[in-house]
This record gives sequence, C-alpha cells and structure tokens, in this order.
Amino acid sequence: MKYLICFGLLLNSILCHGQRREKGDIELTPIIGYSTSYQLHSFLFGSTSVSGIQFGVYGNYFLNNRWSLRSGLLYQKMGTNNVDFSIFTDEYSERTNYISVPLTVNYHFGTKWKWYVNYGIGVGFLTNAEANYNDGNGFVDINNLANSTQFGIIGAIGYEFKVSPKFLLIVENSNLIGLTDTTEQRNGKNFYMSFNLGAVFKI
Repeated sequence: MKYLICFGLLLNSILCHGQRREKGDIELTPIIGYSTSYQLHSFLFGSTSVSGIQFGVYGNYFLNNRWSLRSGLLYQKMGTNNVDFSIFTDEYSERTNYISVPLTVNYHFGTKWKWYVNYGIGVGFLTNAEANYNDGNGFVDINNLANSTQFGIIGAIGYEFKVSPKFLLIVENSNLIGLTDTTEQRNGKNFYMSFNLGAVFKI
C-alpha cells in the first residue's frame, strides 16, 4: 500500500510540475478562428460586418510563471460594407487581407494560471485589397491605392484547458484597433474581432 501512495505522490508531483511555466519555457500555439471586421465609421452607422476565417500560429516565451511575450504569424481578412443609414449613406465596400505579426505581453492569472490577458501592437502586411463602388463592376483591385502596412493596438483574453502535462487547448477573444488608414483615397481604420481555438504544444 505504501508503494502505491509513494507512486501516487510521485506521479502527482510530475503532473503538477508539467503544468507550471518557468522562465525560458516556450510554447507553440496553432490557432483557427472566426473574425468580424468593420471600419470605425461603418460600425457607428450600423454597417453589417465583414466576416472571415483567421488562422496562424503563436509563439509564447515565458519570463516567469505569470508573464510571457507572445508573437506569431496570422492570416486576417478585414474590411467594411456599404452603409445606408438615415442621412448617412456610403456605397463603398472594401476587403483587405493581411499577414499580421502581433507582439504582445501576456499576464496569466486565476486558478493554476488558466486565464490570460494580453495587450500590445500588431503589424499587418497587405496581401490583397479590393473595393466595390456599387457602379455595376463588382469588386475591383485597389492594391495600388491601399497602404501596404497596417499598425494597430491588440488586446485579448483567453482560457486554457489542460489535456495533458504538455498539451493544452485554448479559447480566446482577440481584438485589434487599426491606427493607420487602409487606403490613400479614404480615411478608414479597421476594427477587428476574432474568436479563436488553439492547441498549445510545450517545447
């Protein structure tokens, strides 16, 4: 019986240690999510959102058991739909796609540090841009008018589910507010929300 107790204590200590993060730990997190996007003026005047699929991978480097730095590569679709609201009408719709690089600081909290929040900046590199002027031509290429780089502020909150000592699942809500106009011809900044699922692999 005492051997079973000793074995149980040893196993418990190993599992508990596996859940803890320490300075220098690295995690990789592939994610996929559903996104909605507006530009600020279209959001205020009731435009429908531009939806899409976000996917990519995060890398997380731990400074200690509560703080970490997170970056990665993400594919993101953003844009705005035309607006027809009372005295304000805008028949312009836009779609912009980016490869984005977030850089955030994460704080882990709660029971066994399963919750986390993060904040920081993001840089998006344009891959394609198109617009619909409602002139009968549908969406047309506007890559020559679009800004090639987007800067924004990022904030997110998430929760981790333990599957094994070195494998976790996460659910998170991530948001971006653009600081730069998407095109040279219009003053529009993206407002982007995504709800993501991810798998955490400890290296």
